Amino acid sequence: MSEHGMALTTHTTEMHQLDEMNAALAIGRRRLTAGSLGLHRGVADDAVLRRLEPAGPPSYPYVYGVFSRDSGASPDGAPALVELHTAQLRAISDGLSLRRHIWGV
Repeated sequence: MSEHGMALTTHTTEMHQLDEMNAALAIGRRRLTAGSLGLHRGVADDAVLRRLEPAGPPSYPYVYGVFSRDSGASPDGAPALVELHTAQLRAISDGLSLRRHIWGV
């Protein structure tokens, strides 16, 4: 994942939705696991989604989920960074009761 600089005035629907999702995750509204989101490769089913990180152009960012286990992290000690797709983003929005979010077309 590469860093992409973004002007402070840049605002897109996707970035706004990611901000709302990260705010909900930060307050612990709900615990979403990799298994509950249908992610079964690259991360343990019981790993908890901690935050979302966008990468690439703000108008159509790639979105990565940062997952870690309650015991600290993945078996190697580092949080797992997993690319998320439309189905997972919809599931996260639904799981956080953010019903006005729109992902994909």
